[in-house]
Amino acid sequence: MATQLKHTDFAYTPAPAPRPNIRVAFIAGEATTAVHDAMAKLPAGTRDGTLEDLVWDQGVAPSADVAMIQSMTCSLIETARDLLSPAMYTAFLRWGETASHACSFYTSDDDGDARCAATAQALADVSRIPAENAHDLLFMMHLTCIETVDAPSFGPFDRKYGEFEVNGAELLAGLSRDLRNFSPIPDLVNELTAKAWDVSKTKLTISKEIGAAITSAFVFARGEDGADRGSSLTQTDLPAGYDRYMRGPFIAWQKAFAQYEEARDALHAYDRDVHTPTFANIEVVDDVAEQVQEQYDTLLMAEHDAIQRLYRIPAPSASELAIKLKVFEAAEGWVLTYAPEAVRRIAIDARRFGGHGAHLQTDQSILAAFAARRHEFEAADKGPWAAEQEDAYFGRIDAAEMVLLDTRASTIEGTIAKLRVAFLHQVGTDWSDLATSNTADPKFVEGLRMSGMYERMAWGAIEDLARIAGVSLPEQGA
Repeated sequence: MATQLKHTDFAYTPAPAPRPNIRVAFIAGEATTAVHDAMAKLPAGTRDGTLEDLVWDQGVAPSADVAMIQSMTCSLIETARDLLSPAMYTAFLRWGETASHACSFYTSDDDGDARCAATAQALADVSRIPAENAHDLLFMMHLTCIETVDAPSFGPFDRKYGEFEVNGAELLAGLSRDLRNFSPIPDLVNELTAKAWDVSKTKLTISKEIGAAITSAFVFARGEDGADRGSSLTQTDLPAGYDRYMRGPFIAWQKAFAQYEEARDALHAYDRDVHTPTFANIEVVDDVAEQVQEQYDTLLMAEHDAIQRLYRIPAPSASELAIKLKVFEAAEGWVLTYAPEAVRRIAIDARRFGGHGAHLQTDQSILAAFAARRHEFEAADKGPWAAEQEDAYFGRIDAAEMVLLDTRASTIEGTIAKLRVAFLHQVGTDWSDLATSNTADPKFVEGLRMSGMYERMAWGAIEDLARIAGVSLPEQGA
């Protein structure tokens, strides 16, 4: 019989569990301290929020930053008003309003989707407007660059403000840099958008106050545009002898020249009737002399600004180019601070008109590289290739394209050469390989017809630019 345990009359007490000999100490590192300090600066309602709240809520923008952004936006709009054709200017204002609003702070996905849809519609409106001058065309090219690399919808076209994940982005970046040689609008857009992102202090969105400063300026300009741009302006006929693509610059020139004449006459009249007699009087008191001089300086700056505005507009014909030169001589422009800019603008006009006669071609290296690349493609044996042959072929292609990448274009023809190679890489299909060769090939024509809206817009911009500059795409580089 098995032994049975007897009942005990004392309570069983288990031994205590062993205690781990570990001590945990919390040390607030630099990152933790920074997050804590930043969260403490948030409004009381969001002070206990998440890290996402910290990223999105940047506080109220300083009034000085808002004023600076408003000033830059107004400068951009004024320049676009002077240079773009009436139809493109209207579309530009709508794009600026919707794109800046899309990049600004929003509170819900539905709100963000609505803003993106409005921007897409504004882009579609731009794409349907025929370019009437080089500034129209270059603005469309700038938007094409932004959309192709999926940069922020309002810009800027800069790697610092977006991840460009498509082939050939370097060529497009070089192209965007070159656009400023022919129009100040892309440069002003880039400068404004970069500053807006910088003062907003976040990579996710432009702050609410900064975005509102930009959008409100475009909204105001759109209302002003509808009030003082009548149908009579859009129906202006060109005088005989003007290229039909110069209607936009011709209208802008008429307006700018009238402003120049008004500023010039006001300055001369004040100098004749007030300024000169005042300082000829030896008994004039200092306070009066100071007031007269201040008004004279104001009128002088108004004439100075009007002359600069005149230089910025492409000369619609050789007659306007001659007027630019006459104004430059009368104002002794060579001694003024803006002399290099004025000379560069006049030289661009001269090169454009020189295409009909003696043409000063300063893009020989770009055009030679483009011709070499086209020759390599057209003369290449279609294979199969040995590894050495393939390496040699692409080595020659890369060398030619590096010239296009590293050399700044100074003529429209050189810019077209860059655009054609960039288009080839951006589309990246068999038919787009013909972009630098025979663009009349049925394979290219059909491929372009079946491509997306932005591919057709990009190639349409190339064709518009070639038509304005008188460049034959089939013959270029042949």
